[in-house]
Amino acid sequence: MRREEPAYLLLKNQLIALTGLVFYADRDELLTEVIDGRIAALGLHDYSTYIKFLKGGEKGSAELDRLIARLTIGETYFFRDHDQFSAIRNVILPDILKRRQAAKELRIWSAGCATGAEPYSLAIMLARDFADRLDGWQICIYGSDLNRSYLAQAEEGKFRPWALRSASDEMKHECFSKEGLHWTIHPRYKQWISFHQLNLAAGEFAGPFSEGTDFDLILCRNVMIYFAPEANHKLVAQFQRSLAVGGWLVVGASEYNLVHDTDFRTVNVPGAKLYQKLAQAALPAAEYAIPPPLEAPAQPITALPVRAASDIEGLRRLADRGDWQSAAEYGHQLLTHERLNPAIHFYQALIFENLGRAEESERSLRQAIYLDRTFVMAHYHLGLTLSRGQKSLAASRSFKNVIKILADLSEDATIAAGSGISAGGLKELAEMHLKDSSYQAVNR
Repeated sequence: MRREEPAYLLLKNQLIALTGLVFYADRDELLTEVIDGRIAALGLHDYSTYIKFLKGGEKGSAELDRLIARLTIGETYFFRDHDQFSAIRNVILPDILKRRQAAKELRIWSAGCATGAEPYSLAIMLARDFADRLDGWQICIYGSDLNRSYLAQAEEGKFRPWALRSASDEMKHECFSKEGLHWTIHPRYKQWISFHQLNLAAGEFAGPFSEGTDFDLILCRNVMIYFAPEANHKLVAQFQRSLAVGGWLVVGASEYNLVHDTDFRTVNVPGAKLYQKLAQAALPAAEYAIPPPLEAPAQPITALPVRAASDIEGLRRLADRGDWQSAAEYGHQLLTHERLNPAIHFYQALIFENLGRAEESERSLRQAIYLDRTFVMAHYHLGLTLSRGQKSLAASRSFKNVIKILADLSEDATIAAGSGISAGGLKELAEMHLKDSSYQAVNR
């Protein structure tokens, strides 16, 4: 089947319109791989017959759910992003509990919850860290996702060990029971949580998520990066209307630029940026960016002095905040002290990439590899950089280097500078990009 067929283009446009996943707008190789697999599994012949099948009542509806399940990305784990969860524990929840003391009601929404690790993490945090303050409270934690199969897994509450990689052994044994290869969350952490199917890109929210439902906290992390800009603008506005006055919004670090300061008060804490909805009359425009008084206010990071030559964590914190220019300047300071440190060159490359300085990013990645030939994440990002620059053959070589380096590692091995990704997960990504780069090279 050919991707130039009108039926394929029609199906592609309909799927993107339905799901909002513009991630696939320029990734036809990945999209056709998924669709062709479903067509073959059903014994159909082409895109036209598949479109007709999707319109065929209950069977078509069930097949559409299966297709969406294969297109959505469900990477999640407990307490993902330590800095953000620290901010929720130390800043957001104390503020909410103080303001809502009279009503004794707490409403939280995890939007795009995948298999449920995020809402369960919040329930564990509340039960372990705030039990003495929640007696008599009504607590509701809602998890929503487009993918029905993810929601079914979330309801079951069973997780592979990889999903608990950020949880301590104490927490695992206190909050879960071990059953073969799975960890099952204890029923007491399920009592506050309900899961709902919801398409964030479908228009106005319905049910428990409609406007004016007065949520105290909404988390929508690493979801909007897959949507179109206009869809994100509308989505953030809807979140703002669904929050109570004083309610909080938490988004992924790469999504900070999607939240407009005119809709929220921005609160900077170490390693994270938070957004709070305030009544318009409660805040003079000149003071809008000033964080409100909190029980334990955290000072924003405005500049990090060079404390040690290898202060890579400081560099990462600036990058996580999205303050790319300051991060680039700080990386330059670090390199004056330790020019032969490949990790600094690697993070500097990622910073240059976000600043749109592609040539400098490529040079930094090559420098990291020159200093450490086995730096697998540098090889991987170099492949991505070369692929974006239409250098398909060179990109293929980089992805092959990734696969070669990973060959001697176990599937579960954690990759340095990989933000928790396993050797098996990185290998799958490299093989996917290698296939895509090889296709582009042949067809160029």
